Amino acid sequence: MSFSFPVAGPKELGYVPEQVNAFIDQAREQFNSPDADQVTSDLIRNTHFDLIRGGYLIGPVDSALDRLEDTFASREIKRQIAKSGDYAVADRLARIQEILRGRVERPKNQKFSNVSFLLRGYNRKQVDALCDSVARHLDSETPLDLTAVRRTIFKASRAGYVESQVDAFIDRVVEVLQIEKNC
Repeated sequence: MSFSFPVAGPKELGYVPEQVNAFIDQAREQFNSPDADQVTSDLIRNTHFDLIRGGYLIGPVDSALDRLEDTFASREIKRQIAKSGDYAVADRLARIQEILRGRVERPKNQKFSNVSFLLRGYNRKQVDALCDSVARHLDSETPLDLTAVRRTIFKASRAGYVESQVDAFIDRVVEVLQIEKNC
């Protein structure tokens, strides 16, 4: 089945349409039979597609994946509430928040491991600013926009933070925001 995502120009990079279509088909199949566990919100969040010239435009595909992820996360949370009760979800939320607090309470420029000076990582100042926003949200329920967190882009800088650690942190922030939204 094909989908009507806009296509990039012949010289622009976009996602490989066959990969996107195959993944959307798999997600649709999962959505129509919710007992199967092929596709999860975590899988959607961590899905990557190859780039080719003239492929699907990245923005519309990413937006569709965000909506899919939100839908699947909502279903997963509701299923967990039905199976284990509100307490189980509240406990999961508290555990993830505690992990995040441990990270955001670290001193500036030390919130994550640094790559060596010869390598580039995420800009520490920008990542620390995101951590400050997360800390304000955790402490006082200051609103934090899910889409803004997902779309956060950091400059690369020498001796910056290790990208995989920051990406995992952002995944946990997204998970917290989704639980808060669905409880």
